[in-house]
Amino acid sequence: MENENKKLTPMRFLSDRKEMPWGTVEYKLADLGFIDSMASEGWLKGNNLSDIMQTYLERVVGETSFNWYGTQFPVLVKKLTVKGRTSLHVTADDEVAEQRYDAFGKTALWYVEAAGPDARLYLGFKDDITAADFYKACHENKVESLLHSVKPKAGESYLITPGMVHAAKDVTLVEIAEASELWFRLHDWGSEERELHLEEAFDLIDFQRYRVKRDTEGKGAIAITPQFTVNKIALTQPLKSTRDEDDTFLLYYCTRGVADIQADKVNYKMKEGDLILVPAETNEFFLLPETSDAELLEIRMDPRPENDIVSEPVDEE
Repeated sequence: MENENKKLTPMRFLSDRKEMPWGTVEYKLADLGFIDSMASEGWLKGNNLSDIMQTYLERVVGETSFNWYGTQFPVLVKKLTVKGRTSLHVTADDEVAEQRYDAFGKTALWYVEAAGPDARLYLGFKDDITAADFYKACHENKVESLLHSVKPKAGESYLITPGMVHAAKDVTLVEIAEASELWFRLHDWGSEERELHLEEAFDLIDFQRYRVKRDTEGKGAIAITPQFTVNKIALTQPLKSTRDEDDTFLLYYCTRGVADIQADKVNYKMKEGDLILVPAETNEFFLLPETSDAELLEIRMDPRPENDIVSEPVDEE
């Protein structure tokens, strides 16, 4: 890659859209091997995220992220447009994922962009249940009666932790997650068209009652995890970011209105659904509202505890 010593600037990437039985998945940013986002403008246009990471390393993500995740970009962002209902999934934590699959686990945040008239999120169980109860319900197609479901509203967010069974219906979500697509399909509502992983993932399931935690505030942190932090910013006035000791990349996803990121006297316009990566190397920039309703999600990685377990992912063959 040419210009290895040239200063990195904010980056946009092409989306990668995939049709699903229940709707669509649009990968806004991902470094997963089978999905590898491509820069869409600027002097890095045409380069994939994995190539950019291999060349510029901690200059893109910061030393904290690089020390944990190496040359893989640590976060993925995708948009789920769910017209029907997704299958019921569960994910593993980092420790189990490393031991069994030599991969990253998956913690995710679901941010609700829009909710249809039949919108539902299925998050954990209504009550403490036994493994036998769940196994029986899966085979009798009676799982829904055990699940804790909520009717989501636009602007709410829900943290999806390892072990929590989850599914979505008639809703548009932005998923912000650890850079992993390691998940297991437990139940598909009676359909036999797709492979199930019930037995393989059975010991990953948290069978305790789940109390839903949602965020409906207009600003502030909506997720703080070892894997990522997400802040919601109601951009009513210009904000200056000076990052003398802030050792992390920043992702900005526009959920509403129009805003600009200004760095080195260059403006990068964002409208609803746009995402921009500000590299760790960018020391100073401004967030500027173009409309009074401008709202952004800011995604970053803060220092992780030293006893956290993160593995290098398996190379795709």
